[in-house]
Parts: sequence; C-alpha cells; structure tokens
Amino acid sequence: MPTTPVTSPAADTVDSHKSTLQFCTTGVGEVDAILPGLDIIPQINSGKVYEDDTDIAADRRSYSEKCLPEDQDWELTFRHKPANVDQKAFCDMVKAGTPISIKVTRASGEVQNVEFLPHDYFSGESGKDSGKQMFACIGKLQEVNFSTLPAA
Repeated sequence: MPTTPVTSPAADTVDSHKSTLQFCTTGVGEVDAILPGLDIIPQINSGKVYEDDTDIAADRRSYSEKCLPEDQDWELTFRHKPANVDQKAFCDMVKAGTPISIKVTRASGEVQNVEFLPHDYFSGESGKDSGKQMFACIGKLQEVNFSTLPAA
C-alpha cells in the first residue's frame, strides 16, 4: 500500500482534527495528491468480523475471526472546489466508479491505508452554512491497513 508521507499540507487540505487524506490520482497505486475541502475524515474500522462458534454444550459463548475482513460502508463529504485539479481528479474517479487508493494520516500519527470502491455520489449545499457547496461519495473500504508514523 502507499507510503508517501504528508509534507507541508495546505490549510484547505487539513480537516478540523488536523488530519489529511491522500489519494492516487490514477486509481489504485501510490498516493500522490492531497484531497482539499475536508471538514472531517470519517472513521475507518479494521474490518475484523467475528462469528459465534459456540458449541451447543458450552456454558460460555466463543467467537472466531472470519477469514475475510468485512467491506465497510464509508461516506466522505467535502467542500466542492471544481476548479481544484486534485479534487477534480478524485471526483472524476468517483463518478466513473474507479477504485481509489487512499491514505489517511491522523494528527495522532495513526495512518490508515485503504482501497475505496465508490458506489454512488451526490452534491448539494451544507445544511449549516448557506451557499457552501458540498460533494459526497459513498462506497466500500477494502484492504484496510493500520500503521503509525515514526516518532519525530
């Protein structure tokens, strides 16, 4: 998965929690751009799923991890800036349904690399800020990998 570090992100590419979202402008591959206009980057889960495998004679339940992680639903919303080249590349891939490599770097140093499979998208205005144009995409996350940036 991508390992490109975030270096000097522009103010409009850092969300309200000081996190950034990088993506591959050609789909799946090395991340090479930072998505601007984010207010918040949604939670990403590990995808681990457990199923009940309790024996009928047992007095306690037991669980085992499923072999394949669960694809998780994910929705990303951001301020629409159609003139921004990087954001346009991201939106075009979403509209085409192209899988996208994404790297989220949280302010804490936690990093999540995922593959995003866009299924749908919509646009509209922010409910709280009149005139603020928004774009959103909905899809599934696969290939979720967690890591931590090295201590500085």
